[in-house]
Amino acid sequence: MSGTHIALYDPEGHLGGELPLDRASHERMVKAVLGWPADPAPCPADLEQITLRLTGAAHVVADDVRHAAGQLTDGHTARARAAAVLAEAQHRLAAAPQGTVPCAQSHARLVRTLYEHLDHLTEAGVLRLSPAAGGRPPGRGRRIAPAAERLP
Repeated sequence: MSGTHIALYDPEGHLGGELPLDRASHERMVKAVLGWPADPAPCPADLEQITLRLTGAAHVVADDVRHAAGQLTDGHTARARAAAVLAEAQHRLAAAPQGTVPCAQSHARLVRTLYEHLDHLTEAGVLRLSPAAGGRPPGRGRRIAPAAERLP
């Protein structure tokens, strides 16, 4: 694969499981965005691209949470928590992304929360999928490729 990548913005999830998830890249971006001071803000074009990338990350991580929760029985507590987290994510992602620091930070917090919930499902031993058995472990289904733009 060449060193040139494209940023994916796929709010409808058309790419599904075609790309592996790049958690380390998402975590670096979340950390950077949450560390920004209110002033001076990055330029609007950078903010827009970063927010779109975080939006795409939130969608794919939410899909992994949904997949993991779907493996649980209907009455399982973790499944109910996942439904609440996913409902909140859907509500927050329904709003059009804005090129502002608060919007980018809100999306960064959402990505962090979704990963925390995915980890909770995994660490609790609730989900044990074997790739050989046709399942896929959470966090390994998709990837949002590093963008050509530079992060501040």
